[in-house]
Amino acid sequence: MRAANALYLLVAGLVGAGIACAERQPEASFAARDSAGVEIVESRGPAWAEGAGWVVAATPLLAIGLAEGAAEYQFSQVEGALRLPDGRIVVADGGSREIRFFDAEGRFLSASGRRGGAPGEYQQIIGMGLGPGDSIWVFDYGVRRFTVLSGGGEVARTLTLDPTLSNVGTVGRLDDGSFVVREFWSSGASRAEIRLGLGRDPAAVARYAADGTQLDTIGLFPGREVYIGTEDGRGVMSTPLFAHSTSAAVTSDAVYVGDQERFEIGRYSATGALQRSIRLLGVDLRTTRQDIERATEERLASVPDDQRAMMRAQLESMEVPATRPAYGRLLVDAAGNLWVSQYAAYPSQPVMWHVFAADSRLLGRVRMPQRFRVFQVGAAWILGVWRDDYDVEYVHVYELRKDG
Repeated sequence: MRAANALYLLVAGLVGAGIACAERQPEASFAARDSAGVEIVESRGPAWAEGAGWVVAATPLLAIGLAEGAAEYQFSQVEGALRLPDGRIVVADGGSREIRFFDAEGRFLSASGRRGGAPGEYQQIIGMGLGPGDSIWVFDYGVRRFTVLSGGGEVARTLTLDPTLSNVGTVGRLDDGSFVVREFWSSGASRAEIRLGLGRDPAAVARYAADGTQLDTIGLFPGREVYIGTEDGRGVMSTPLFAHSTSAAVTSDAVYVGDQERFEIGRYSATGALQRSIRLLGVDLRTTRQDIERATEERLASVPDDQRAMMRAQLESMEVPATRPAYGRLLVDAAGNLWVSQYAAYPSQPVMWHVFAADSRLLGRVRMPQRFRVFQVGAAWILGVWRDDYDVEYVHVYELRKDG
């Protein structure tokens, strides 16, 4: 083994640009090593000093939305929101199947799209992202189609995925123009018989070319965790409490994927080669009876009153995973930092996010507003959708103060 393979780069108290403090710490917070060509990066604690770091402002810089009033300011099932380079805000409204454009002050400009199957129409929007310049892509789950829009909302082109994989959602777009998707469920492996209890079938993360043909399979990963029971002699699939899933995000030329079983995330090349394993050590994933009861109540909160007793009985009859998921969503910001949310039981939104620098050392944690779903992180702002106590959706932009 090369000497470099055994070398540990021990850095304690890293701040901002990654310069090590002169004072030696009793235990390193960050270590990197090479293992058979794969970089292993382990963090034990944050680089930001206590009291330092990044903070999301308490009140938004910009708020778009109305509970009552003009229809273009009322949102229903927002499935994406972006800030364009010129400051305009773009919102994918899943209820109306519209892509709405607002100016930098939040004034409505125009909308494109409607319900339908023709180019420029949508059946089920589940993702949106930035393309080159001010172009935008929208993914329609209903027809497995990417629609690329100009900055003004005109349809530039569409691409429909070939049927190699089914049940896919979008992860993002790489700089080479290819799109990365992931399966929600199984990769298509058939079963000879129903396997009762908890299980995770393999699910693919794959890359597609601009013409919709599959280029590479990044890998097969444990898919969404389900519980299969029986009812009237047939298998019934349900989502248990603390169900694990596959988290994924893209950067310019690589894909981050993690299975949530422990706090470990892989960085893969566009062709599927594992480049780096990112780990956070010392995370306790055990669940208590109080955790299970709290998760049960959160699940029941969105269930109609007359169905809660039946849902509670169903939840209590299902086996619960031995540990909770190590994290939730993944997101890459404008500077290439990887944001990893804490796990949040459906239907709640995560409040705390871990931030890893481009070299994958842990910088620290950032607290988000309650009931806020993050869609995009810029250099000094965060954009997403906030829900009020009546479940009305508003697009918010918050200042991100970087004190560390």
